[in-house]
Parts: sequence; structure tokens; C-alpha cells
Amino acid sequence: MTENKVYTLIHAKETKQNGLTQFEIGTFSSLERALEEKKKRENVSGFKDYPKGFRIEVFIIDKDFCHEIIYL
Repeated sequence: MTENKVYTLIHAKETKQNGLTQFEIGTFSSLERALEEKKKRENVSGFKDYPKGFRIEVFIIDKDFCHEIIYL
């Protein structure tokens, strides 16, 4: 049985005013699609000042836990 995965792109940043804030950008059917979406946002205000804030969480469909996290 093949594992079906989805890839959730998240951006997080930490500031003195707000502490840690996270923004879920979207969930994609492939790692390539998630990376394409990251690339679109790399130079957008709110994201470009925190380039290391991107990560992709990988979930296996019909499982109740996060399988892996890819820090970008």
C-alpha cells in the first residue's frame, strides 16, 4: 500500500511585540508544489524579512501525526 502524503507550507516569525506567530500558507499534493509556493512568497512583504521562517510539514493521509518536517 502506497502512503499518500500532503505538504503543508508554514511561515513563522518571532518579534518582540507579538512573540512567535505562524501563518499556514497552504497544503499541497507534492513537495514540488509547496516549494513553488514558497518561492512565490520569498520576496513578499511579511515573508522576505524572515527567510528562515519557512517550513514544510509532511502528513500521511489517514494517519494522526506529523510524519516529518522540512525546515527551509
